Amino acid sequence: MELIYKKADANDIDALVDLKIKQNIYTCNRDGLILKNEELARKNIKKVLLEELNKTIYFFIAIDKSNSRTVASNGVVIHQMVPSALFLNGRKAYITSVYTEEDYRRKGIQNILMQKILDFLEKIECQKIELDAINPYAIKLYEKFGFKKDDEKYILDR
Repeated sequence: MELIYKKADANDIDALVDLKIKQNIYTCNRDGLILKNEELARKNIKKVLLEELNKTIYFFIAIDKSNSRTVASNGVVIHQMVPSALFLNGRKAYITSVYTEEDYRRKGIQNILMQKILDFLEKIECQKIELDAINPYAIKLYEKFGFKKDDEKYILDR
């Protein structure tokens, strides 16, 4: 299996919508819920990505070279906050939409995508990074990269 890793662009939006829907269905199934309106969810996800991709929302993706299918994603939302003495540039990141298709899990794909996200955040000088997690495999990954759990979130301060 050969994968291509890259920062998503406008050409990847439909694949990102598909992955986000799969992630929503997976989460709903796990939590005993039902995705009530997939069509509306698709429409809304696509609208946000068309407006915000590579402006305030960035995604890194893995594409299976054998079938050109996007099989994993890792997203980050950048918030511009008012700078403070402890938060000098005011840039804050929230990692979201970390998802890998079932057949591709536990192969180190998210290790690579997480490193790409963190490298990107370092490049844009974003030192405050947060995420939420309940999946034990995901938590291990985040802790490997230095995230520490506070009361509600996992936080990485650089």
